[in-house]
Amino acid sequence: MKGWTLLVAGVLVLGFVAAGALYAEETKAKNEEKVTIDQVPAAVKATILKEAGDNKITEIEKETKDGKTIYEAEWIVGDKKIEIKVAEDGTLLSKKTEDADEDKDDDKDEGGDKDDDK
Repeated sequence: MKGWTLLVAGVLVLGFVAAGALYAEETKAKNEEKVTIDQVPAAVKATILKEAGDNKITEIEKETKDGKTIYEAEWIVGDKKIEIKVAEDGTLLSKKTEDADEDKDDDKDEGGDKDDDK
């Protein structure tokens, strides 16, 4: 009897953990929204355009967390992906650089766009 009780308790705990993880992922997805440059506040737009320069912005997301809204923008420079986070008032919060191919699927062949010998 004691073994069954422990087994049932273990299954319940695992169920609650799995449900919590799914809820957290769903909540995160609801708090992030893809937007265009024309949908962000003027101060945010100015900061993003200043930072990106002539580079094509590939993605902008609006994220609301704890009542605060942050905008994330990404673009590619050479073989690097640049990501910035901007506050609603246009303040640059962070700037991160990483290899652009880290986000690409390994099974995609871009037809030799990248030349590592250069």
